[in-house]
Amino acid sequence: MIGVPRVICAPARPVLLGEGPVWDERTQILYWVDIERGELHQCKADGSQSQVTPIGERLGCIALRDQNDGLVAGLEHRVAFLSPNPISIETLTAPEAELTGNRSNDGKCDPFGRFWLGTLDEAGETASGWLYRIDPDGHTVPTAGPFISTNGPEFSADGKTLYCVDTYSKVIYSYSLNAKGELSDQRAFVRFKDPSWGYPDGLTSDREGCLWVAHWAGSRISRFSPNGELLQVIQLPVSQVTSCAFGGNDLNMLYITSASIGLENSATPEALAGTVFAVGLDVGGSPANRFAG
Repeated sequence: MIGVPRVICAPARPVLLGEGPVWDERTQILYWVDIERGELHQCKADGSQSQVTPIGERLGCIALRDQNDGLVAGLEHRVAFLSPNPISIETLTAPEAELTGNRSNDGKCDPFGRFWLGTLDEAGETASGWLYRIDPDGHTVPTAGPFISTNGPEFSADGKTLYCVDTYSKVIYSYSLNAKGELSDQRAFVRFKDPSWGYPDGLTSDREGCLWVAHWAGSRISRFSPNGELLQVIQLPVSQVTSCAFGGNDLNMLYITSASIGLENSATPEALAGTVFAVGLDVGGSPANRFAG
């Protein structure tokens, strides 16, 4: 059963490009980013105690750390350790330092404590983006690509499958992932053939192994079985749905980010674009994986 989406955080000014929600079960805080404004947002499960921290550069994604305070972050052209209070940034690696037309996009940790970062071509024209595996010691390896815009990634609970989104081609791929962090056996998990679906963006998985996918320009979140069968749909009152993550006390609340960028002069304004939504579900997720570095 799916509840009704409700707004839990509507900032004073709309978030331009909300992305990368992460629930910290230790502190009971939901984090997400505004990529374009370079802001780290946070609040409690019900939207209270909302805070916004300017980072000083675009911020593509964040992940929790295991043995250390703060976050690991995909900043504009680098991966860094980020402490928000007070602001402290320590560069870990810069996998595409020479590609000034690219930037960091989506990212997430696997069950083994490695951080996976996707990059994109800002012009939306060249397949120059990759999915990078970043080991706890900072060793960085390109693994999947090239794509114009790399989104996801997500992992099966046993860590043996990785999902990665090629947004412009409208394909979600799955890969076999071994203990060394190497990918093989690329497969098309789901193709967005229906134009009304828009483009696949961020995603997360639930305890039953199903994948929840955000539809950019599609006004929805879809749930797919481990075999790629469409099971459920959550309709949203915004078109640019960007990502989702499980959180809350029982990890059965799905938090959904959205974007307002590009809609300023739209013929059909969206009053709720850029807000964060929450939907209660019968199925829950698992605690977010953490970076071991």
